[in-house]
Amino acid sequence: MVDDQSVLGIPELDSELFAYMPPGWLGLLVGHSGAGTPLFAKQFAQAMVGSSPVLYYTTYERTEDVHRAFRDFGWDPDGVQIVNLSEEYFRNVLVHSLEISQLRERGLKLADLDGSRVKTPVPSTYNITSRLLADLAALDGRFRLVLDSLDFFFEVLDQSEVMTVVRQVRHRAQELGGQALLVVQGEFHERRVSGMLEDMADLVVELNARPRGESYEHTIAVRKIRNHPERTRILPVRMTESGLTVGAADPTSSPKR
Repeated sequence: MVDDQSVLGIPELDSELFAYMPPGWLGLLVGHSGAGTPLFAKQFAQAMVGSSPVLYYTTYERTEDVHRAFRDFGWDPDGVQIVNLSEEYFRNVLVHSLEISQLRERGLKLADLDGSRVKTPVPSTYNITSRLLADLAALDGRFRLVLDSLDFFFEVLDQSEVMTVVRQVRHRAQELGGQALLVVQGEFHERRVSGMLEDMADLVVELNARPRGESYEHTIAVRKIRNHPERTRILPVRMTESGLTVGAADPTSSPKR
């Protein structure tokens, strides 16, 4: 169901957060393995399907797996523009690098000389930053964007380039009234980098999963709401067939991780 007052796609939280969020904002979702960030990212995306353009950038899942996850929870992926940046990067950058490396390793063969085999591959001009910024430039109204996850950008770009991407996403969201959510793995970044990202974000949310007996206790921490530190809190969340819901898990249910 489309909700124009959706912030995170979790109704119990949206009713509290909506009044404190600017028209266009940048959110940061911090998570750890098993905490549920991939599900949260999809739930955030689906909440605005049919109301505004929704762009979902994945950097580690197969496109068909993203579609399947949407359907598993009763959400419609057809209203979401799913872009697989890792597949594009592999196809346009890594494959070219591999071909060039193979040619250098084996040297010239007779087939290369007589023209029956393709010569040294042309270097790729693909640029992941330009790819994302071009999509942002094409937008002319409010939007919802998910980047799951920003960690991939830190792997393939210099830190300064990653920060430029984040600033551009934030600027475009503020300019058009868009809502952008960037996902990061909390344990993989030094404190200075994490601090810079959180400073730029209007909203910082963290998911955690802690062992409790034979199951896991999941929580969601609203760590930052710009200009409203009094609204920060930690709440229990449970995994249901329709996504994440605020509230303690049913002790009789089987654990989901």
